[in-house]
Amino acid sequence: MLIRDAFSYAISAIKRRKVRKGLAILGVTIGIAAIISIVSLSSGFQNLVSTQFEQGFSSDTLIVTTESISFVDTESDLQLYVNDTDIINGIENVNQSAALLQRTCAIHIGDQEYILGVVGVDFETYSMIFSNTFLADSGSIPDAPDNKSVIIGARVNDPWKNGSVLTSIGDEINITYTTRSGFEIENRTYTGRIDAILGEIGGTNIGGPIDIGLYIPIDTAEDFFETDEVGTIIVQLTSSDEEVIEDTSNEIEESFGNQIQVITPKSVLEAISSIITTIELFVSAITAISLIVAGVGIMNIMLTSLMERTREIGILKALGMHNRTVLGVFLNEALLIGLIGSVLGIVTGSTLALSIDQLGLLENFTTGTYNTVLGEISIRPVFEISLFLNSLIFGVMISVIFGLYPAWRAARMEPVDALRHE
Repeated sequence: MLIRDAFSYAISAIKRRKVRKGLAILGVTIGIAAIISIVSLSSGFQNLVSTQFEQGFSSDTLIVTTESISFVDTESDLQLYVNDTDIINGIENVNQSAALLQRTCAIHIGDQEYILGVVGVDFETYSMIFSNTFLADSGSIPDAPDNKSVIIGARVNDPWKNGSVLTSIGDEINITYTTRSGFEIENRTYTGRIDAILGEIGGTNIGGPIDIGLYIPIDTAEDFFETDEVGTIIVQLTSSDEEVIEDTSNEIEESFGNQIQVITPKSVLEAISSIITTIELFVSAITAISLIVAGVGIMNIMLTSLMERTREIGILKALGMHNRTVLGVFLNEALLIGLIGSVLGIVTGSTLALSIDQLGLLENFTTGTYNTVLGEISIRPVFEISLFLNSLIFGVMISVIFGLYPAWRAARMEPVDALRHE
C-alpha cells in the first residue's frame, strides 16, 4: 500500500468515527493552546520587564546597598550614611554618587491621601545621574533647593492618568511620617511646596526616579527623619564597560569591608529573566501534562477502535496486507490526530493570547490605594516561529507515541483470530 493510500485510509477511519476522534483531537488542541498562550504571554511579560528596566536603569549605574536582595537573609549590620558618598567618589572610575534617604510616609494632596515612599536626595547630583528621567515637565528642579522644595512624580499628580490633576506648581503638600520615640508613637508633619512635577517615566527603576516618587532635599530629609543613615547609594561610573563595572564594584565592596552589596544592571536583569524563565518552564511543564493526558485518551480511543475493527483488520490481512502496512495505517491515524489537534491548538492559543491583550485583562491588575498610582501594565504576547514549530512537533510526537501500542497490537493480529472475532 502506498503512503498516500495509508493516509487516505486513516482519514476515512477518522471520518467514520467523527465524535470519538474529535474528542481525541480536542484533547491535543487544549494542550497545545495552553502552551502557546502561556509561553507567548510569559515572553511578553519578560520583554515588558526588560524594557521598563532598561528605560530607567542606565548601564553605567551601580547600586550600593546593605539590604538583602536574595531569598536568603544576608542583610549586613553595617550602616551606610549620607557622607559615605565621599568615600565612593574617591574611587577610580566613579563619576559621582548620590545617597537616597527613603522612608514611607502618608502624603496628603487636597482631599487625597496616599502611602508613598519619600526620597531625600541631592537634586543636582541626582539630575546628572538620571539626566534622561529626572526631568521636570512642569516647574523646574531647583539647583539650590530650600527646605520646602518638593518634586513629585507624574502619577502622584495625575493618579488616574486621565488629566484629573490634583495639584499644580507652588501648591503645598503635607507629608506625615509615623515613627516610634521610645514607647510612644510619634507623627511628624512636614509641609512642602511643589517646585516641579516630573514627566511620565513609565519604567521600573531600582534607585532611579519613578512616576509614584516624591523627592525632597537630602538635608531636609535628614532633619525630618532625624537620621543620616541611608539604605542605598546610587553610583555613576565614567564608563559602562563590563570590566570597569566589575573592577569598580569590587573596589567599592572592599572599601566597606565587603559588608555591602553592589548591584549592577546586568545582574538584576539576569536575575529577573532567570526567575521569569523558571516560572515559564514550570508552568509549561504543568501544561504539558494535559498533553500527556490527551495522549492517554488517544491510546484509549485507538484501542477501542481496534476492538471494533478487529474483523476489518482480519479481512485486510487475509487479502494480503502486511503487518507493517497495518502498523502504518494506525500510526497515520495517530499522526493525523496530533497534526490536526496541534494546528488547531496553535490557532486557538494565539487567538486566546491576542484576545487577552486586546481586552486588557492583564491591565490594572493591582488593587487598593496603589491601583490609581501604578497605572496600566499591558503585556503583549510574543510569538516566535520556534514556539509554533516546537508545539507542532510536540503535539504530533505525543500522539504518535501513545498511538504506537494500539498500532502494534493491530499489526500483530492473526487473520484467523481476527475473522473469528464477534
